[in-house]
Amino acid sequence: MSILLAVGLGGCASPCERLSQGVCAGGDADYCAAVDAWLATRLVDPATKEPLVGEARDQMCGAIYDNVEMFYAYQFKAKQKILGVPDFILASQRKAQQEAEAYEEATKKIKQDEEGGGGESPGGANMSD
Repeated sequence: MSILLAVGLGGCASPCERLSQGVCAGGDADYCAAVDAWLATRLVDPATKEPLVGEARDQMCGAIYDNVEMFYAYQFKAKQKILGVPDFILASQRKAQQEAEAYEEATKKIKQDEEGGGGESPGGANMSD
C-alpha cells in the first residue's frame, strides 16, 4: 500500500522535482537544498549556456530520471561534488592508493630503524674488531 502511495505521489511531482528528490534520496534538508542548487547549474542549454526553463527543463529532468545510468551518475556526482564522498574508487586509483600507503609504511619503518637501531645495519657484520 505504501509503495502505491509513494508511486502515486511521485506521479504528481514535476519531472525536475522527481529528479531532485531521487538524487537527494536519504539526504537531510541541507543536502537536498544543495542538490537543487547543483542541479540548476547542470541543467543548461549547451548552445547558450543559460539555465533551461519550462518544457525544455522538464524534458531534460525526465530524460535523466528515466535513464538508470544517467540517474545514478547524477546521484554519484552530486554526492561527490556536494559531500566530497565518492561511492567507489577506480581500480587504477586503488593501485596508486595502495602504492602510496606501502611507501608511507616503508618510510616509517626506515625512520624507526634509524632511530632505534643504534647505527648498526640490520643483518650486517660488525667490522669494528
